[in-house]
Amino acid sequence: MGRVLTNFTTLEYTRQDGFGDIGTNEWKLLEPNGGITFGADVTTTPRNPISKNRQRRKGSVTDLDSEVAFEADLTFDSMIDFVEGYCFATAVNWDLTFIASDASTTLEEFTVPSITVEQAPKFEYTITTGPFTLLWATGYVGANNNGLHVLDAAVASTDVVITVAEDLTDETAAGNADLSVCGIRNITSDLTIGVVGTVGTLTSTAGIADWATLGLTVGQFIHIGGLTSSEQFTTCPPGFARITAINTNVLTLDKLSTGMVTDAGSGDTVDVLFGRFIRNVAVDSAEFLEQYFTFEASFTNLFETDPPTPVADPDGFEYAEDNLCNEWAITFDGQSLATCTFGFTGTDTEPPVDNSSRLSGADTPREPVFTGAINTAADFARLRIIDVDETGLTTDFSDINLTINNGVTPEKVLGVLGARFLNTGNFEVNLEANVIFTEPLVINRIRENTTVSFDLIMENDDGGFAIDIPALTLSGGGKDYAVNESVKIALTGEAFQDPILGTSIGISFFPVTPTSAA
Repeated sequence: MGRVLTNFTTLEYTRQDGFGDIGTNEWKLLEPNGGITFGADVTTTPRNPISKNRQRRKGSVTDLDSEVAFEADLTFDSMIDFVEGYCFATAVNWDLTFIASDASTTLEEFTVPSITVEQAPKFEYTITTGPFTLLWATGYVGANNNGLHVLDAAVASTDVVITVAEDLTDETAAGNADLSVCGIRNITSDLTIGVVGTVGTLTSTAGIADWATLGLTVGQFIHIGGLTSSEQFTTCPPGFARITAINTNVLTLDKLSTGMVTDAGSGDTVDVLFGRFIRNVAVDSAEFLEQYFTFEASFTNLFETDPPTPVADPDGFEYAEDNLCNEWAITFDGQSLATCTFGFTGTDTEPPVDNSSRLSGADTPREPVFTGAINTAADFARLRIIDVDETGLTTDFSDINLTINNGVTPEKVLGVLGARFLNTGNFEVNLEANVIFTEPLVINRIRENTTVSFDLIMENDDGGFAIDIPALTLSGGGKDYAVNESVKIALTGEAFQDPILGTSIGISFFPVTPTSAA
């Protein structure tokens, strides 16, 4: 007789091609900590006739709800897996990451899938004026193959290799090898930065005719300055900034890192680092994405029988179908690991099947690569609530809970058990936090319903990410007077559509930053 143990259970997922169409996309393993909800919740309605027998009569199965939920550590993999699904949008530069790209020492090149017409213009290689695309490689056995690489030949559509300047080692890449565009390197004296108050401008004097061709987008965070001082401005220290406007060769910036100043860039070769960027968009945007997922739960020994005739393939598999991303909660608790809870709403979960009916490809899932834990004590590069003019309100948080909610609900129709369709509500971003009472203006902003902004930046060995809520209002304000502790204020923030950016949240990813590469 089989017995299913929680610790022997595994979860994996695949992106569907559409509603009701599982497609043939790769499967990927998940790393849940617990809190797992998986499977159909079936409602049976009995008959209750008025009778002297005073008993129920056998009823019928009348309804079914299907949900998937689990808790996990916040890692780069766990974010990247589902961030597009929760924001209902395709990430900018999502197509500039290549999985399992073989390396060759003959021509110092990585073998990649055929470059598309959309990808090709985002690669920059102009020998006289620059810039040159930067790539970050991880997961290779050969040490030379990992790390930062500079593009050394132009890339055109249908190309199947990317040539780099550095020496490589011949290697057939493992399934977890990753090659991502991570920025650009400009030629000497090309970039200048101007800073007036909290506003900056980054100008290319020769190499970049239009920053937008690199895939950069208003609202996205970039990092100005490379991994070492030789790829940074001499006077202006390296740091992060948010793009507020793109005017051909000029980026207008705000939310600059502390200490950034005007620098003419004379004699400086400066890298600009960036990666994927995701934000919520309108349903009529070309980037709007309604992504459905199928999940598999595997149960070790579910179909095992008593000896002496054991089953050859005793494991069981259950599939939750047509799931939309509903609620994603990220928790930063004091002096701990950041965690998150993922919630999905689907149409149905079929009964478990044996190995003969396992879905194609599920037996060879790709394993997570970027699994470094996010440390709430050491990995924050920035954490703050500020006024719209960037006047600081608070940077001293004891805990934060950030939630994205899509209000997904099942649509039931006659003649169908479970959901026939899935409905989505408004996109809502909420913030709950306890902050140390250090600034009286926090209370004023609550009472005056003032628009404020929230952003955080985190870095670890796997890279960096910035979460930006450009516009929100605060409520709450109740104080906790715990003995022998600082007074804390409980805040609740509700994001709304920013009047300039048009979004409620933006999340920028960096394959590498100076801190993550150190």
